Amino acid sequence: MNITVNEYLSLREIGRRLNIPPSSVVYYKDRFAQHIPHAGGTGRRKKYPAEAITIFKEIRDMFDKNWSTEQIEESLTRGFAKAYKPMRFDEQLDNMSGRAMPASAAMMHELTGALDKISSLLQNQTLFRAEIDSLRQEIVLLKNEKLDLEDRYKQRIVVMETELEKLRFERADIIEQVLERMHRGKGAKIVPPEVFLSLPLVIKSGQDEYLGVAGKTKHFNLKEFLSIIHKNATSGKALSMAWGQEGQNWILTVLTRDHKSNNEHEHIIEVVQTVTPSKNSVVQLTNLTIDGNPVPEPFLLVLFRKIKDGFDD
Repeated sequence: MNITVNEYLSLREIGRRLNIPPSSVVYYKDRFAQHIPHAGGTGRRKKYPAEAITIFKEIRDMFDKNWSTEQIEESLTRGFAKAYKPMRFDEQLDNMSGRAMPASAAMMHELTGALDKISSLLQNQTLFRAEIDSLRQEIVLLKNEKLDLEDRYKQRIVVMETELEKLRFERADIIEQVLERMHRGKGAKIVPPEVFLSLPLVIKSGQDEYLGVAGKTKHFNLKEFLSIIHKNATSGKALSMAWGQEGQNWILTVLTRDHKSNNEHEHIIEVVQTVTPSKNSVVQLTNLTIDGNPVPEPFLLVLFRKIKDGFDD
């Protein structure tokens, strides 16, 4: 390889002479810029002196030996310091007959120390960047694991909610079947006769007055009362009804269950057929219990007033 003194070359020409790819030459120039002299110019027109070829070749040789960038940096720094190592004070006296150290040598000594510090800072910066990259990769992995766990939990919740809803319906069916068996006779379902269901429904006040709801053409009866119960049962509730009989009294058990909250309520209604002092046959509501708590008479009066306000005759 021929090198002419005072010859100035471009990066492309340096790469061609050393048989180094242009991209590698640019990387060497950027990574080890403080060790590569240049003659002037900017951008693509930037020129380098002939001695720069030697530095590029050294860098290439060290990379071929699998040296790290930090090791190459240290080698170039040592070579630079060795080439411009300042003489000791006694050597300067011998060689310069007692003259003071030239200003250029003093400046080179200071420059060497500054370059050592810069090299150390660059090495630390490289280590910090490597550690930051490692932390970033770890964060990405943790985020992916978090998303995967969330997806799996959501899928499990959907499956469990579906199974729970199925169990709720099965439980409601079982309760209804049990109530039917509890109030069933010998193989036949117990239901009050149609005449009984059609009689006026009344309550008896503390003054022994029979109070009912009557329109212009009909009386409020058990059929109407059962219709109100069915209308109040929304799509979000399960409703089961079963009749039983104790002597002359008929007992209706109504169970409701909310699908969302799974709250259950039990209503027990006791009625009996009787005759008023005016000789009218009626069905008297003798007792109303909600969740085991008897409903007081004043609440029954309020209930019948509300029924009267909305009763369509």
